[in-house]
Amino acid sequence: MKKTRLASLKKDFVTALRIISHEGLSDAFAHLSARIDGGKKMLFMPRKSPALVKANELFVVDFEQLVPQSTVHQAVYRLREDVGAVIHFHSSAVILLSVVGQTVQPMHNYSSIFYEGVPVFEGTGQVESPDRAAEIARLLGPSKAIILRGHGAVVVGRSVREACILALYLEESARLQVEAIKLGEPKFVTPEEAERIAKRTFKPASTERAWAHFVNKAQV
Repeated sequence: MKKTRLASLKKDFVTALRIISHEGLSDAFAHLSARIDGGKKMLFMPRKSPALVKANELFVVDFEQLVPQSTVHQAVYRLREDVGAVIHFHSSAVILLSVVGQTVQPMHNYSSIFYEGVPVFEGTGQVESPDRAAEIARLLGPSKAIILRGHGAVVVGRSVREACILALYLEESARLQVEAIKLGEPKFVTPEEAERIAKRTFKPASTERAWAHFVNKAQV
């Protein structure tokens, strides 16, 4: 990867971390990665708060080299050639849904983006072993996100920007669903309706517009 492209990727990487921190998707614990070098390696981050990571601290690992918190990212990249970035975070509404046996379902524009479904990994605690990470990647399948029961979510995107915005959409969708349940029984849309909505609303231009908005909010 050329130096200019790598520098731009690192800037997006750190910006995405600042955004998820600013928007409350993580406290001191979250991790992000980006596929590089023709898809055979990934850019990864040190074990630090997303609010504190600096561009010069990012490092490159291949898909076999195990470093702390790397296994889920590597497992996803092995199975999903379309994925360019992976983010894991611990957001409140996603966790709330998972511990009452629910997952995000399509009921408005943002939640419809996840029309492929959002599976729930029922294992609890940290994901350390490659075998457990591979199980999560398999369960993710073609979806954009998977919820880990009591432990947040893993979201994938074609780029760092897309993964970041999808993470924000997933948490908003979970929060609205939690609130809707308090009022009554939510009216969900069908997978077919959700796919139709998503294809109208989830476009690269929309992601860039959302990215610019959250960059401005986080003042990065």
